[in-house]
Amino acid sequence: MPMTHKLASIDDVSNKTFDFVVIGGGVAGCVLASRLSENPSVSVALLEAGNAHFDDPLITVPDGWMQQMFNPEYDWVFRTTPQKHAKNGLTTPDGLQHESFFWTRGKGLGGSSCTNFLFWIKPQREEIEAIEKLGNPGWNWERYFEATKRSEVFTPAAMNNFPQYLELYKETSVGTSGPVPVSFARTVSGIEPVLQKALESLGVPINDDGTGGNLSGTFKSMSTIDGRTGMRSTAASGYLIPALSRPNLAVLTGAYVRRLVTKSESEVVATGVEFEHEGKIYTVNVSREVLLCAGTIKSPHILELSGIGDKNVLERLGVTVRLDLPSVGANLQDHVIFTGSVVAMKEDQGFVTSDTIRLPEVQAKLHQLYGQDGGAIALASSGVTFVPAQVVSSPERVNALAESIEHKLSSQANAIPSGLKAQYEHQLKMLKNPTIPDLELVIFPVNMHPVGPPKPLAGMFPVLGHPFSRGTIHAGSNDPHDQPLIDPNYLAEDIDFELLVDSFNFLRKAMATSEWQMHSQGELLPGPAVTGDALHEHIRNCVSTTWHACGTCSMLPKEQGGVVDPRLKVYGTRNIRVADLSTLPLLTAAHTQAITYAIAEQAADIIKVDHGL
Repeated sequence: MPMTHKLASIDDVSNKTFDFVVIGGGVAGCVLASRLSENPSVSVALLEAGNAHFDDPLITVPDGWMQQMFNPEYDWVFRTTPQKHAKNGLTTPDGLQHESFFWTRGKGLGGSSCTNFLFWIKPQREEIEAIEKLGNPGWNWERYFEATKRSEVFTPAAMNNFPQYLELYKETSVGTSGPVPVSFARTVSGIEPVLQKALESLGVPINDDGTGGNLSGTFKSMSTIDGRTGMRSTAASGYLIPALSRPNLAVLTGAYVRRLVTKSESEVVATGVEFEHEGKIYTVNVSREVLLCAGTIKSPHILELSGIGDKNVLERLGVTVRLDLPSVGANLQDHVIFTGSVVAMKEDQGFVTSDTIRLPEVQAKLHQLYGQDGGAIALASSGVTFVPAQVVSSPERVNALAESIEHKLSSQANAIPSGLKAQYEHQLKMLKNPTIPDLELVIFPVNMHPVGPPKPLAGMFPVLGHPFSRGTIHAGSNDPHDQPLIDPNYLAEDIDFELLVDSFNFLRKAMATSEWQMHSQGELLPGPAVTGDALHEHIRNCVSTTWHACGTCSMLPKEQGGVVDPRLKVYGTRNIRVADLSTLPLLTAAHTQAITYAIAEQAADIIKVDHGL
């Protein structure tokens, strides 16, 4: 029987009543629907706007994301408002520079776990501890660590094509029985160990456990790849598909949520969810809770369309105000990555990039290496390095940059919200600590816009891990089909830009080492002659999102700019929770996939306790 037969029909959901209605079938939604429906006495409905995509090769093959980007079947293709301080120069459909950034988000069951770059990286311990210190008791490292291990099962790959690229981890840092298989990618470019040696010569150590709470150093990242098959692991394949046969779980795809249906008592109470399916509008009723898992972009959007948000925003749109909660859509943070870098590697050293992997001779060599095991031969990016700011800049410069923020906090004390001030204070502590990484350096063996004959080309990309700039996401109209107004406010704070420039200059130091130059043919973009003001302009014109935005429904005390409390309940509501990356109040330097799984696992624990399940 096809898997789609296990999905719900509209008649199974419309006007029916469920204990819990989960909005969004991405990472968090799949986790919650699965965990809550483990109890047969609880009924759960999951509404997903996209399609199921069961057994879709663009999802199961690790590098299928290249054909998903900008394809509305798989990608929401969100756009930001024009940015004042930066332009997007790579992740665009036409490869041209745009002031408005394209924000890819996975559409369909599994969400962005089906279309991301597969990185499985756990954050620095102090980053998670800061979440608790911002006023969220229980959201500490120990609890996070156990939750993320509960979501994963480590499945080692039998071999890889560059064994000198070490696969280091500690058994105590990985899960052994979770739903999502993680592993080390078996097909890599081979450029990664070259960069590691270059960085080692500059004092950056190889990290022997990138999953145990210490990110500093260079290492091969784990990936959401099943080491037994070489296929992508997703929230749908790990959590949702095994649960589809449960009679108490109804999963409806093609269900575009318009708003929450609420009534006002002493608090706002959700009684149902209004959604669109095949052009018609329906309602599903809820007896216990609505669980909003639509992500950093859509969760605040749905709240605002439901009349929950800043009354000044809602009144302007003609939306009836049910609950004035000014912080909805605020505190937006995102990793900024400089993507305007291309390096050429020597062609006689077997490097495998997105340009060369399709060559018959490369395919034949990999098939010979792996044998006919049926596993996918697909390239995955895995070379990461996390460093404190003091590594890419002098300690004196880092102190000066920190002082610029401290001066702003003191001189504009009345203008800076208390919650943002508290966040900045934690960021400054981490910035001044030479053992906590602030920046990521990525070797990216993927040519987004290939032209000419295939050659081993790669990008050397620095990433800003703890941006000081903040943005917003708000509804731009009262039409649910209109995209919200996304303004990440990239590089608005000078410190963000300065650290990005310093990081790329540090990468150039690595590329000047003998360890690197013996394998490289040189820097093609921006080119070694581009320095000073010309380099600054190039960097501003060639940045991208890393698709790690958070914070728009922040878990903070209400008076500190919070939208949800430590139990993820929306302030002023009785039965509405948000349980996705939008609740993360302070962005970590790590890639955010593993964090999102852990947020959802912890949310499931909280909900079960609150309802005695």
